[in-house]
Amino acid sequence: MNVRPGGGIVLVIMTFDLEDYKRRTARLEWDDLDIGGFRHAPLNPDVLRCIRYMHDVEYHTTCYLRELLVTPAHADPVVTGFLTLWA
Repeated sequence: MNVRPGGGIVLVIMTFDLEDYKRRTARLEWDDLDIGGFRHAPLNPDVLRCIRYMHDVEYHTTCYLRELLVTPAHADPVVTGFLTLWA
């Protein structure tokens, strides 16, 4: 639901195709990354800050998964299907 500047409310409907998501995703593969190369060419502080933020978001998503699944969202098969793939 979005609120317009004049005070009107607009209902926004989003669709999510879980089967399409499963077809297009895979586990992260990082065995081809030269991790040791970061000693010689470290990432700049802004990039590291962004990576830390993304890590925290992903970590806390998993932490709150249990709490989310005891809400009415657990009854939605798309929500639970997505979360079990993501977690």
